[in-house]
Amino acid sequence: MERQECYLGFPPLPEPDEISYRILNDPPYIRWRMARELFHIKNQKDRESLIEKLRPHLHIATDFRIKERIALALKVLHWPSKHQDYLLVQGKGVFKTSEIKDMDLRNSKADPYPEFFPVIDFHVHPKTPDINFFSDMREAGVTHGVILATDTDPEDVDRPEISDMLQAAYNKSTQSRIMPFESLKKHIKENLCSTTHVGNQDVADWISDYPDKLTGFGSVNLSKDRIYVEKKLDRLLELGMKGINLLPHFQFFNPSKSENIKMLLEFCSDTKLFILTHSGCGSGPFEILELCRNAHPVLWESCLKKYPDVVLIMAHFGAYTTRIPGIWLYEALQLGKKYKNVFAELSSVGWILNKNCVVNEIRKTIGFDRVLFGTGYPKPLVSSMTVAAMVSGIKANLHLTEKEKRKVLGENAAKLLGLYYR
Repeated sequence: MERQECYLGFPPLPEPDEISYRILNDPPYIRWRMARELFHIKNQKDRESLIEKLRPHLHIATDFRIKERIALALKVLHWPSKHQDYLLVQGKGVFKTSEIKDMDLRNSKADPYPEFFPVIDFHVHPKTPDINFFSDMREAGVTHGVILATDTDPEDVDRPEISDMLQAAYNKSTQSRIMPFESLKKHIKENLCSTTHVGNQDVADWISDYPDKLTGFGSVNLSKDRIYVEKKLDRLLELGMKGINLLPHFQFFNPSKSENIKMLLEFCSDTKLFILTHSGCGSGPFEILELCRNAHPVLWESCLKKYPDVVLIMAHFGAYTTRIPGIWLYEALQLGKKYKNVFAELSSVGWILNKNCVVNEIRKTIGFDRVLFGTGYPKPLVSSMTVAAMVSGIKANLHLTEKEKRKVLGENAAKLLGLYYR
């Protein structure tokens, strides 16, 4: 099969039979490996052939993860991605055609960011085609991205202890008068297997392809049994992850009460891996306040007190929600003031820097040495917001000093991750 001209330096595409075999038979936790290859296919006939091979299996697959992978593959095949402005080079990122004309793909060290200004996106879900993701980064001047795995399991919702917990919480909400609990459970399951939920192996594959451009954070579901968690943690080290992404509301655990939290913290203390935890409400059904209580920042206080050497990064600054903007921002600030191992990132809540009163509170509490830029990519694209506009917004912010802007956009993250910039 031919590859689109905008992809350079990649090995030959697998044969159609191998592609379909791997989509149907790869381990269930590998979701994106073959889907990424499908974006590269040039000829419509090749795509149509694969569609015919895969379509019948969508209705036969019994494992929901395999079914989701087949659905993802069919979606990619039906809507191929083409890019005229950039060329993607494996291991190097995107370049304009004029930049790559005389490039030696094996030995070139060309820098697509000749005007050095470190900008690091600390919250990325790379579910779009690689060329789109890297071109969006390039246009925004983003020099590095932290991509996140999400270890969630829709079948957890049917576990009696979790189902009972969810029902008790839901019964306290006003929505329970409108929607039956069984209908809510269906929505939750769908939310837990969205395309944003990328597995640890998938993240490792992306890092392997672009080691100079991306850092990976794996994920482990702490509501599972101890053996499961132990194996996941060991695997994260084997995959070269630099941190662990946790979503207490999606993974159904309370950080202050989880039986596995001590094991996780001791692991991070020994390995120096960071913890990134969702803070604030979630998406879809988790906009219901009663269902996202586990993502409250204060639930981490006992952990921070006992493990001052473990870095905890609060995704969304405790402020994420569409219904009550800034919901737990105050609590997140106070936590950062009290514990020096607390950082916070701005994905989905960059608006807080447009309020002078909030900027002043950040200076008084957590300080701008521990604030990180993040976009939640590709979520901003849904609301027609570009990464470039988000970066430009911080650069043009009237409430921040130039030094604070540089720290937020990249210097803090570079220091934390040990990235070297000339």
